[in-house]
Amino acid sequence: MEPAVQVGEALRCQLAEEVLCLAGELRLRVTGTSMLPSVWPGDILHIRRQDAAESLPGDIVLVRRQGRLCAHRVVKKISKEGQPYWITRGDSLPDDDPPVSGQELLGRVTCILRGRSRPIWIDASQGPSWWARMVGPVLRHSEWPQSLLLRLHALRQRLAEES
Repeated sequence: MEPAVQVGEALRCQLAEEVLCLAGELRLRVTGTSMLPSVWPGDILHIRRQDAAESLPGDIVLVRRQGRLCAHRVVKKISKEGQPYWITRGDSLPDDDPPVSGQELLGRVTCILRGRSRPIWIDASQGPSWWARMVGPVLRHSEWPQSLLLRLHALRQRLAEES
């Protein structure tokens, strides 16, 4: 990654962290695909700071790592040297992330706003849907289903905007 991109990414991360600390909540647009099929590129995550430390397995949390932001699902909560840590993973990724400390855990995703023409709110506190539990493991082991899902999603968005 180029230095200018790294600086911009670090500034966005710092700004998001400050907004969460001051306002207690934040909305961010998703750009990645690591949380497919639960969270899609273009979705808007509503994140709250106050309940971050209470995050449990199944919750989606916002984490600051190496000057970047990442929203992944909590797989388990552990204790290390008397301190709480969270193990996270993207729904479509095969491996867990390194343990997340309380300083890296910025907030918990409370809901997801999807769609532009007729937006829908998805309660993120319910854990992964049956669809995500079925499709997630397939996406972890092959790239072509993810590519197909993204193409279908783009087509569905275009059709929704035209109607």
